[in-house]
This record gives sequence, C-alpha cells and structure tokens, in this order.
Amino acid sequence: MTILPSGDEVVKDLTTSDPSCPPGHTALGDRTLGDLMRMAQQTLVRHLDQALRDAGYDDLGAAHASVLNAVDAHGTRLATLVERVGRTKQATAELAGRLVTRGYLELEPDPTDGRAKLYRPTPAGSRVLAAGAAIVGGYENWLDDMLGTDGVAQLRIALTTIVEKGDPGRLR
Repeated sequence: MTILPSGDEVVKDLTTSDPSCPPGHTALGDRTLGDLMRMAQQTLVRHLDQALRDAGYDDLGAAHASVLNAVDAHGTRLATLVERVGRTKQATAELAGRLVTRGYLELEPDPTDGRAKLYRPTPAGSRVLAAGAAIVGGYENWLDDMLGTDGVAQLRIALTTIVEKGDPGRLR
C-alpha cells in the first residue's frame, strides 16, 4: 500500500525551498516544484505583457487578457467570469470595468434577467483576442523549440492532470 503525504506536507513540499541549500543559492534545479511552477507562470505573464505592448496594446496586460479571453461572444455575467479566471469578484469586476472603459468590452442588460448584466467583446476586444491567440501560439512554438513537441505534450498532460485532480488536500 502506498502512503501518500498529508495535504500539509504536500503544500510544504511545493512551497518551501530545500533547507539543505545554502542561503542565497539560486540554482533552479534546487527550487521546489511550487517555486518552479510559479516562476514558469511569471515567465508566461512577462511574455504576454511585453508581446501585448509590442502589438500596440500598451493599455493591457496579461490580467486584462485573461478576463477578456473568458468572455463569450454572446455575453458573460460577472459571476461566470469570476469562476473562469479564478480571481475574486472585486478583482474581476475591476479588470472587466477597465476593459469596458478602454473600449474592449461593453456591458449590456441580460435579456434573460433584467437585474443582470452581460459583458460582451467589442470589435476592438475581438482584435485583442486575435492578437492574443497569435501571441500564445508564438509562446507555444517557443516551448516546442525549448522542450520538443513530446516535452510540451507531456507538460500539457501533467498540468491538465494536476488541474483536473484538484485540491492536494484530497490526498489525506
């Protein structure tokens, strides 16, 4: 029988550096898995931010793009955006509001519920989405070059498995 670590041990292993490493040691191979996953995500965000600026969207960042990307063409309620982007209601509303102010989204009444509102992409928002798709495609091509097609496929499978399996606390 395999004994799995407790949820607390999993979190500690994912978020704490190896205590045997000397202070200030920065070799990436000595980082915890949690550190490496966070750093990889930060690399993607920096790439998206710079690529959006390079494409002429200096008023947008990766956080805005994640909200815009979560909006359906026919419209999406704030509660659905919160679920999709994984941010608080307040943070999502602020980002969506900025997208409305900047002309990338419009906010309209929900025809099925007069109390609710729907966010919809504007033509400018649709252009950002197209640019974003090209940017992400370029990033994935870079990953193919760095890791090889098989490496990217394995990474995608591993990350999908982590997301689908959910909360590490369930290992208890």
